[in-house]
Amino acid sequence: MGLVYTGDLGTYRYGVWKMDTEQQDVGNVSPDFPVPEFKSAHRRTEFISVRRLALAMGVDPSDIDYTVSGKPLLRSLPETHISISHSRRYAAFMVSKQVYTGIDIEEFSERILRVRSRFMSEEEESKLRQLFVGQAYPAEAELIALYLHWCSKEAMYKALDIPSLDFKQDLKVDICGINGGDNSATGDNFLLGNFLKKIQGRFKACYTPKQIRFNIDFFIREDFVLTCCSSE
Repeated sequence: MGLVYTGDLGTYRYGVWKMDTEQQDVGNVSPDFPVPEFKSAHRRTEFISVRRLALAMGVDPSDIDYTVSGKPLLRSLPETHISISHSRRYAAFMVSKQVYTGIDIEEFSERILRVRSRFMSEEEESKLRQLFVGQAYPAEAELIALYLHWCSKEAMYKALDIPSLDFKQDLKVDICGINGGDNSATGDNFLLGNFLKKIQGRFKACYTPKQIRFNIDFFIREDFVLTCCSSE
């Protein structure tokens, strides 16, 4: 396993790496690269996978450090901002010159249906009901709609680095305004007809207390959703 893909959207670059415990050779990161001791084999795999992905994207993995709050940074490039995310089998990495930068990757699971009340506001739930009511749509559509909300809010949380953010009240996501480009539709058509395709697009989100507005770029694949947020 290894590099899945990388992309460059101008204001930022991003990449995805598929992790494989058996292939995590430290020597493939960089010569004499120090790897901390981890109690969990999976945590060690995450650490090395992110550094190998960073190297594939032209970033020195030994330059990655963390603030007291746990936000990742590049020691020698304070004006370059990075974000990191892990799922069960994937790692994601983002590099940008923008201060507010965040990335999140999640693999699909029906568990999200049981925890939606933790991050979906009444307004967001109302918009979803309006989109789905009386319509025939794939069972996966609602699942992916929820992941778009969750991943977007996770990416914004990382970008803002503000303790105790309320995902339901402080972070607002509007997937109804999706701009999918040439390979997808918009609005109701998009939500009800294209969720099962390998698609990507953009919509808006906001940190409401200070009205910091974000663009959310999303990438839907067969087994995961990736979101990248950047301030407008």
